Amino acid sequence: MNLKNIARIAGPLVAIAILGGVDISGHPHAAAMLALTTWMAIWWISECVPLALTALIPLVFFPLLGISTGKTVAPQYVNSIIFLFLGGFLIAQAMENTGLHRRIAMNMLARLHASPLQLAIGFSVATAFLSMWISNTATTMLMLTIALPLLHRLMEEHGSEQIAPMAASFLLIIAYSANIGGMGTPVGTAPNLVFLENIRAVAPELAPSFLEWMMIGVPMVVIGLIVLFLVLGPKLAQLPWKSSNADQLQKALLGLGPMRREERHVATVLSMTALLWMSRESIVIEGFTIPGWSSLLPYPGVDDGTVAIFGATLLFLLRSGEGIPILNRESFGRLPWEIVLLLGGGFALASGMHHSGLSLWVGDQLGFLAGVPLVLMMLGIALTITFLTEITSNTATTQVMLPILAATALSNEMDLMMMLIPATLAASCAFMLPVATPPNAVVFGSNYVPMQAMVKAGIRLNLIMAFVIVAIVSLTRPMLPGVI
Repeated sequence: MNLKNIARIAGPLVAIAILGGVDISGHPHAAAMLALTTWMAIWWISECVPLALTALIPLVFFPLLGISTGKTVAPQYVNSIIFLFLGGFLIAQAMENTGLHRRIAMNMLARLHASPLQLAIGFSVATAFLSMWISNTATTMLMLTIALPLLHRLMEEHGSEQIAPMAASFLLIIAYSANIGGMGTPVGTAPNLVFLENIRAVAPELAPSFLEWMMIGVPMVVIGLIVLFLVLGPKLAQLPWKSSNADQLQKALLGLGPMRREERHVATVLSMTALLWMSRESIVIEGFTIPGWSSLLPYPGVDDGTVAIFGATLLFLLRSGEGIPILNRESFGRLPWEIVLLLGGGFALASGMHHSGLSLWVGDQLGFLAGVPLVLMMLGIALTITFLTEITSNTATTQVMLPILAATALSNEMDLMMMLIPATLAASCAFMLPVATPPNAVVFGSNYVPMQAMVKAGIRLNLIMAFVIVAIVSLTRPMLPGVI
């Protein structure tokens, strides 16, 4: 019997054992919640069944075990954060449908091609920027289709034995830049959305705005890319280079032709949506307030999910030069519904832990951590999450860990943001194994990246980025709500 079969059976059996053997005084439903949390954690970490199936457990067992009613738990699967994700994904689809993402990438690359190192910087910056707005998997696939012809040409000119070791570093830079870029915005990667919902569930007054998240996320991207080139850049200096290689990029850019009507529409909608996200809430600078546009509306209630769906709606109405809608009914079928359910299941889990009293109980059990210096606590969290996500889904990992960390922080009067943000950012820093993230798997599948090269570079980045996360979060924390 393999491990997945064992996990499939162990999940419900462990839950039954907890139900029968654990009594949490003062919280009648906390033991049942602990049982379900453990069951879901086992199934999510082992991926012995589809992740979305595990996410549906609360819909069945919360009502059966008295944790909450079906009417209470169901809205957790369709909330504002979910619509922020769906709207952002639809806008990303429009970029892919029209080829705007390729034009953005080629324009950056065509300006950075004087040397192999400069070209790698171009690939890295383009990949990171696109990953702030669209799927890091799609971004990696796009950049790989541009990079492989260049590498093939170099191999023809100089021999595969000379180029292959440096090609591995080149492709790893693309994959790692996609992972790092996802940290830049709330819509860049699913763990960021998990963080936002967890904050809103337990301390809504601390929830950062889109712009406030970017105050941490963008410095993380910039410093992360610098670290990436310090680790992998030196090898690229040895890569042979001819002007003909640069000419190939220029020809590819010219081959795209002038910007088409549909590309202009998508670029306008993306720019407008990003601006609306960043300017929605008021900005306070040393007592001076720049009012956000939402405060000028007659009724409160507009949030980032509203903005995302507004932007996506425009793309269904706008048409290409041939009169075809940029997005159509098939676009809904291409949405990642499994991830939507996975997010919803995690939100339901966090809500159940809070309302059942399990969060308070867990926080009390972890009270001894209150004596640990905050910097060491943050570093421990970052390292734990980083290496855990090497073998598990980063979304599932944050779904399980963030409610526990939130409970610990609240029960022991710690800074909630300093506990959750490092965990969230660390979930995007799994660089060591092909199974850790889809971008890793994509470049590994090119057959130019040996496992040894990925592990060697990845473990160094995993360790360095944990320290970078602690430093960046510590420095930027004063710009976020609820400074202690």
